[in-house]
Amino acid sequence: MAVYKADAIVIRSREYGEADRLITLFSREYGKLEAIAKGVRKPKSTQRGGTQLFTYAEFLLYRGKTLDTVNQAQPRESFIHLWNDFDRTIAASGIAELLDISTTREQPEPELFTLTLSFLFLLKHLDPYLAQVSYALRLIDLQGYLPTMDECLGCGKDLTGEQAFLSSEAGGFLCSLCKNNRLVKALNPGSLALMSQLYKGELAKLDRLRWNKKMREEILGSLCFFCEEKFERKLQAWRQGSELWGK
Repeated sequence: MAVYKADAIVIRSREYGEADRLITLFSREYGKLEAIAKGVRKPKSTQRGGTQLFTYAEFLLYRGKTLDTVNQAQPRESFIHLWNDFDRTIAASGIAELLDISTTREQPEPELFTLTLSFLFLLKHLDPYLAQVSYALRLIDLQGYLPTMDECLGCGKDLTGEQAFLSSEAGGFLCSLCKNNRLVKALNPGSLALMSQLYKGELAKLDRLRWNKKMREEILGSLCFFCEEKFERKLQAWRQGSELWGK
């Protein structure tokens, strides 16, 4: 069909031409899409609100030969809280960026759509960087890359209470003897235990978890390293956020 509807989140937006925007959508029905939103940079554009970054909206799209075009955009949730706090903006950007680089166009992933929408709502009250980590772990699980967190992939040693080393090459954590000369990121026992809780914990109870500066730097830094290696793309928003993690 030339015209179709999509229930979608705007996960990327960049200027296109004099008054247009090229937006990347992640939809419930079709997965990732790209479309031109014509004239939305004009002050009087009626579609401006529905095509803003992070907006969840119902889109009416026209399928073109190379790029689709936004005919209508009816906002359902604009997530104002993501723009009222810089840390939440950075965390939401990190979530959107990871979703973008880890998915291919027009491959429906409804479970991942629901996960993303849930975390954009959670960012209203949850520590933004805890949310970013929890989301990332659940995303890489859905993509089949979740690292084993309870034992060494090399020798099977129980890593409880041990310093662990995350290796993208090995696909998980290694003990101090098995890491050899691999490129790794080190995590102390507390950081590894919290990472496991952020993955396994109920979403409604994540706000009970706490961490310190060291744990935040270790967990976010190791996940950034792991995801960049797995998806072979730099995570620019994560790297920008690294300036804030240590505060």
